Amino acid sequence: MAIEHELSSEIAAALLTGKERAPSELKHLKETVFRVHSTLQQLTAESRRKRFVFRASEDEEKGNVNPRGA
Repeated sequence: MAIEHELSSEIAAALLTGKERAPSELKHLKETVFRVHSTLQQLTAESRRKRFVFRASEDEEKGNVNPRGA
């Protein structure tokens, strides 16, 4: 499971357990959890891109670049 899913699940559980809530409050909490999950997905995707670019530049500096198709 991806980290954004794990964190979103933990946040949702913390927000939604332990108390009776009105439907309007539950809707608001659901939207909040969705926004948190979406933000975590974006951060995770950005982090992956940065790691890929960083590793590619490190490999290039070390001369470890493989030609495409090799």
